[in-house]
Amino acid sequence: MVIGEIKSIKLGVMLFNPDDANDITVQLRKLRSIAAVRQVFRIETIHSKVYFGKMLPHRLGNFATVLTATDTVEMPIEEISLLYPFKDDFLQRFSGSASAGFDLTRSSGFGRLNFDGALNYKSKKQEVNLAASGIYTITDSTFSRDREDVGLKYNYYLTPTWFTTVMVKYQRNLELGLDRRYQEGLGAGNKFVTTRHVYAWTRLGVVLNQEKSTEGVQSGTLTELSGQFQFDFFRFTKPEVRCSIAQAFYYSLTQKGRFRNDGQLDLNWEIIKDLRFTLTFYNNFDNQPPTEEGNKVDYGIIAGFTFTF
Repeated sequence: MVIGEIKSIKLGVMLFNPDDANDITVQLRKLRSIAAVRQVFRIETIHSKVYFGKMLPHRLGNFATVLTATDTVEMPIEEISLLYPFKDDFLQRFSGSASAGFDLTRSSGFGRLNFDGALNYKSKKQEVNLAASGIYTITDSTFSRDREDVGLKYNYYLTPTWFTTVMVKYQRNLELGLDRRYQEGLGAGNKFVTTRHVYAWTRLGVVLNQEKSTEGVQSGTLTELSGQFQFDFFRFTKPEVRCSIAQAFYYSLTQKGRFRNDGQLDLNWEIIKDLRFTLTFYNNFDNQPPTEEGNKVDYGIIAGFTFTF
């Protein structure tokens, strides 16, 4: 028996803080019993069910009892895919991450700076996500904002797996001839995979864009159909690895035949607690870029370190 604080369960592994010891990770298949009666948890199962309640010991080994406000639910411990303390305090519902990287060659006086950050808020039926990233080029005499991406999304869960989304976004990509793009959208989505090691969701919707090219030409308001999916793979045994694939596709209803794609692949490894090494591959495609000189394809690889909180 180990006494301490349950910090989280993420797809097959518990992160636990024992009294007077460092954090440990334990595979769920090795847990005989769980009890935590002083804290309310948000619990997701591999059967796409969500509960808010306290954890009570069960008479059978490898089972857990969840005491909710209205019911008592029994389940095998291994069927818990996600668990974390549900905080009554507004500020404690926030989490996030921040990463940065920089490289410089002295002989050329050429430097590249990149950053990536996210801030998340979760309540019983709502999620808010603010994400920002950028790539900048620095020389002895210039500073160039090559690529910027800032997005704010609000999800409201109608059921444990179905949700609606409202989003706003800003983009800049000099490689594609895009000085700036403002985007507003509505959509609906579904978390269609929730297993011990995999999360996946998809979303369909409509977005409005206002673009300005690097030549100063403004597009007015453009309408697009959008489709997005995200696939997350977790392995929380040592070494802890996470892989995330996100792709978004846009088909224009305003400009005949225009098709766009934005995507990103993230790989990260935990080095020490809350610090990860991150490798990111991004891709962008536009078969009708804002300028004739703009490329149709942009891609790149970014390496850096990420701090989570």
